[in-house]
Amino acid sequence: MIRGFTLIELMVAVSIFAIVMMVGVGALLTMVEANKRAQGINQVSNNLNAAVEQMSRSIRVGSTYYCGDTAVPPSPLVLTQPRDCPNNGGLLFAFEATGGDPDDIGDQVVFRLNGTQLERSLESGANGTWVALTAPEVQISNFRFYVTGSTPLAGGDTEQPRVLMIIRGVAELQGVQTDFTVQSSVTQRLIDI
Repeated sequence: MIRGFTLIELMVAVSIFAIVMMVGVGALLTMVEANKRAQGINQVSNNLNAAVEQMSRSIRVGSTYYCGDTAVPPSPLVLTQPRDCPNNGGLLFAFEATGGDPDDIGDQVVFRLNGTQLERSLESGANGTWVALTAPEVQISNFRFYVTGSTPLAGGDTEQPRVLMIIRGVAELQGVQTDFTVQSSVTQRLIDI
């Protein structure tokens, strides 16, 4: 007598196999989508980190730190006197770049938050010289500079100039929003004696 599988046994086996495959493919598609989102958020994070790193490097070797109360630089931006803003923080930060001419009022580096984008000007904040440092997917809601030690103290200055940057915002990519807070502290590399 030859024994085999009945039609019902084959249908049950194929149905179980189909259900297992549907669950497996669904999980695989979910993992692929999660991976895409994670890569996107990683790209946005890398963009923000690159902007903060670029700012930190240029601030570290700059001089004559100026912290402004508004995001619009004064015209002309003359950096003969440094200006701290240790309490409430500033919305604009300007300084004389390394190798810059302190007598040239048009060569200062300026950083600010304009709307939701972080911007830099290499020409004292003149109109048309602002360049966005962050991608459009990075929406910065709050950006403050806290500057201490740039203003000489009476009787001698023993504090090295420092800049604390605090950035808060949202990164949105493919419908996923991620809140972030970034804090970076920079100490001037030049010896402040």
